[in-house]
Amino acid sequence: MEQDSDIYTDTEARIERLLHIDLPLSRVKKICRLDPELSAINYDAVLLVTKATELFVEELAKTAYTQAVLDKRKTIQLKDIDRAIGSKWMFRFLEDALNDWPEPTLKTKKPDTIVEEDDINPEVAVVVIENDKDIERGMDGQGMEDSS
Repeated sequence: MEQDSDIYTDTEARIERLLHIDLPLSRVKKICRLDPELSAINYDAVLLVTKATELFVEELAKTAYTQAVLDKRKTIQLKDIDRAIGSKWMFRFLEDALNDWPEPTLKTKKPDTIVEEDDINPEVAVVVIENDKDIERGMDGQGMEDSS
């Protein structure tokens, strides 16, 4: 009898782990309501759609991460997701989904102003840039006054 109780508890725990969700049910329900053919949706249906979505996204992320690791990276990039879509049949319906996405751009630093060697004041120790304005400070930390 005690063994049956343990099996029941173990089964309950597995079901609870299986049905645990992280996505907000209210958002999934809102998305489901966007379908004009859907007049009402049952709580259990929303729960299962949410769980299926989480499992799908998890599998896509794992496959994309595998692609990144094959390129010796730890960060997933758009090209990894694209390769993941091509690598498994379950993602094939997404094949052209990334075509309209904007190309990622690298954030580059603004080029520094070119300073001629003759323009450098040897008394200036630090140049601090605040709000795109240069503030020059002397060796003692006080602001340099315009002597011209």
